[in-house]
This record gives sequence, structure tokens and C-alpha cells, in this order.
Amino acid sequence: MTFSKTVLLTTVPSDSHSWNLVFMEFLLTDMGYNVENLGPNTPMDEVIERLNRHASAMVVVSTVNGHGYIEGAELARRIRSETKHTDGVYIGGKICTENDPQTIARHSDTLRAAGFDEVFDDSVANSFDAFQELVSAQLYPEHYLEKRVAR
Repeated sequence: MTFSKTVLLTTVPSDSHSWNLVFMEFLLTDMGYNVENLGPNTPMDEVIERLNRHASAMVVVSTVNGHGYIEGAELARRIRSETKHTDGVYIGGKICTENDPQTIARHSDTLRAAGFDEVFDDSVANSFDAFQELVSAQLYPEHYLEKRVAR
């Protein structure tokens, strides 16, 4: 398998969980990406510094503590304003502590407005499948196009 594109994998500063990051690293590596996992409780300055030193094909923010909608929005704004990163920035997991669709939609809209290209909340049906399809399409666009045409 060729590892031609790098994903910067991170979380928000208040999220001390690591199992989600390990899982995402295995998934993205298995798909064919080179993954740089910054680990839990990642300071925003570290993400910004890393993006200013090395380009990444995408930034994936995985959060499960329910505060992603707060710190994630600030992180996205900083990535878009303090770095030259113009490629995909995605957030997923448990973005808030609420489970009602209206609250999740409102927080998702806020995160997109802050600079995320897409939001994948774990309480939204098929969001993980949609994430996998998206990152696969970015790595293998020809295969994705063939798959879409065949539908």
C-alpha cells in the first residue's frame, strides 16, 4: 500500500481520550494514508505550528468528550486564519453532550461556519460511513468515481 498523503490527526485541548485517536489512526493507515497522530489534549498552538511546518492532505479532529463544538470551532478558525492549509478539515465523534437532532444540526452548522469542511457526529445515522467514503474518495478519486457511476 502506498502512503502518499498525510493526515494530521488531532483532538481538542480538553479531550483526554486516546482510544478514538488510536482507532482513527488504524483506520486511516489501513485506507492508505500516512497518519501523524498528535495525541490527546492537543494544544491548539501545536496543531498550528505543525501545519505551518509541514503540509497535510487533511486535518481530522476526533473528539468524544462532548465539547468539540466549543473548542473545535476555535481550532478551525485558527487553522483557516493562521496557516496556509486549504485542504480538508473535518471533525467527528461526539461533538456535543446533547443528542437531539436540532442541537446537533445547530452545532454542526457553527462548526462548518468556523472552517470545518464537514462534521460527522456519532449520533447521526451513517455519519461514520460518510466519513470513510469521503476520505477514501480523496485518496482514490478514480475508484470513487467508478463506484459513483456504477450506482
